[in-house]
Amino acid sequence: MPDTSPSVLIVRLDAIGDALALTPLVAALRARGCGVGIVLRTVNAQVFAPGAFDRIHVEDGARAIAAFGYTHALVATEDPRGYKLAAAARIPVRIGFDNGWGKPLKTLWVRRICTRTVRRTAGLDARAPHEAAVLYELGRSILGPVAEPSRDPRVLRPLVIESDPPADSRVVLQVTDKWERLGAPLSGLTDLAARIAARHGLRAIAAARESPYADRFSAATGIPVERFTALPPWKAAIAAARVVVAPDSGALHVAGMTGTPTVALFAATPEFRLQSARWAPWAAPHRIVAMDGAWPTVAADAVGDLLSGRRRIYTG
Repeated sequence: MPDTSPSVLIVRLDAIGDALALTPLVAALRARGCGVGIVLRTVNAQVFAPGAFDRIHVEDGARAIAAFGYTHALVATEDPRGYKLAAAARIPVRIGFDNGWGKPLKTLWVRRICTRTVRRTAGLDARAPHEAAVLYELGRSILGPVAEPSRDPRVLRPLVIESDPPADSRVVLQVTDKWERLGAPLSGLTDLAARIAARHGLRAIAAARESPYADRFSAATGIPVERFTALPPWKAAIAAARVVVAPDSGALHVAGMTGTPTVALFAATPEFRLQSARWAPWAAPHRIVAMDGAWPTVAADAVGDLLSGRRRIYTG
């Protein structure tokens, strides 16, 4: 390993949860003494704590990025713009993913742009690795073969939230139309909310942009929903919670990287096992529930089991 520490640019042009899966890699690069910058989109520019990176480039152009003299680019996105950006910024070492024979034309194109590639399957990997572990492999040549991604929330949490909020004794329920997009009707969510509220203090939260869905939820349950217009206070609400209940979404991944106990609900598809393994809360106590059958009852029970430390296999 060289005596000098590389200056690393990470490119992640994806959603909130996708970006947060980088947290163990960022922690390891920091521990290695690397300078670290990141390219994010406006929608996820505040997903990390302000001090997590030396620089955050919010969709900056190649010329602006080239001025910082990065030695390595880790292209952690499927978006072709990320690869083009790293090449146009003339970063000497460019590492990205190729899909082998799964996507042969894309693989050839990526290999022309990158100086080195890391293989990942084109679809869900039958070995069921977590996304954080897959992304970590992009930095393996910098970090060395012995290093492994941290699952310690004391290491990861400061990269996501700037300071610890006061602890909240309530269970936080994420109110989002992602429930419906994953196949769970509003009636299922209202049933879940009623069951949690009967046993625990409940705090329902939503992004302000999802107010129409939050209004429908409140009309059906009588439970008020706190609306957040910015990511930092929304992240703080999740990090402070006693337990978070959320579908496969950004809130689940905030909880997973800050160590907040989580009941994570996934669509009951044939890919349930692989999808839940890929996106389970990384560094937090958690229970996984498939959204089929009597899933609201199962998920409410999982909250109690998580708080008491009981372990069971959950199905709907």
